[in-house]
Amino acid sequence: MSSEVAGYFERLRSHLRLGDTFESDDVMRELSTHVEDRVVELVRAGMSPARAEHAVLSGFGRPRTLAHLVRQAHLVTPWADALLGAAAFVFLAVIVGAELWHVPAFAAGGAGLVVALTLYGLWQGRPAWFYPWAGAALTLPLAAGYIAFAVLHRELPALTAGPHALALAGVAGALLYFPIGLFVVAAAVLVAVRRDWLDASVLLSPLPGVLVEIIAVHRAGGIAAGGQALSEASALLFGVYLGMAIATLAFLRSSTRNVKVMTLVGSAVGLWAVSALFVDPGGGLVALAARGALLVGFLLSPALVARHA
Repeated sequence: MSSEVAGYFERLRSHLRLGDTFESDDVMRELSTHVEDRVVELVRAGMSPARAEHAVLSGFGRPRTLAHLVRQAHLVTPWADALLGAAAFVFLAVIVGAELWHVPAFAAGGAGLVVALTLYGLWQGRPAWFYPWAGAALTLPLAAGYIAFAVLHRELPALTAGPHALALAGVAGALLYFPIGLFVVAAAVLVAVRRDWLDASVLLSPLPGVLVEIIAVHRAGGIAAGGQALSEASALLFGVYLGMAIATLAFLRSSTRNVKVMTLVGSAVGLWAVSALFVDPGGGLVALAARGALLVGFLLSPALVARHA
């Protein structure tokens, strides 16, 4: 084993954080064997040994990123990472439940914190806690989309009275935002799907709640409005997001992939059923089942994308 390969595996072992255990030795032995076999294949194809080793290690990516992938494959999520991932939903619960988005300082500071943690997680190689925070970050384009809609709703009537530079600029900017926002969300989901469709499902999970809040805000009269109905919706979503925080903790600490899928689907259906019964108690079982099916279909849509990607 060359110094380059030895150095790579030394950094990989430190990022795996499995300690000196049989599991760690098995993982390292498996990866080392894979590297050796692949190097032999490339050398037989005419590549020099040094170049072959470099090509194989380049294909693995950064040791930190590979370590996160290996830990996910072996379903080893430390408590610290799981708690940090669940904290994303606790954060959303506080922002939505207390309606802190009404306060510009809190809204700007919260958005900055979410973006900073998401970028940090991206730099760290997308650990398990990254996707809940990335999902929280994806709620920002959704909220910005409603602001763009509000601008269109206000400025379009002004254009009927005659061309106005400010109104034209507002409408043009709002119309331009929608394809950009859609592209950002779609690109983020596709990147996650290429790694694991379950990651993409976690990424999408905060969006339905924020969409419900946006609808409640619109019905109440807009961003600056308030009222009893909006407060009730915010309080309900506070409970839903706290439930999602618990579900995320269970998801990240699950021992098998099947349990992860059942946790994702079961928590989504349960939380949606509870919230739907509170919001529309007279809706009936058919409406409740239809909404639940739509939600599950939305969360599992990355699995369909992954099959055709």
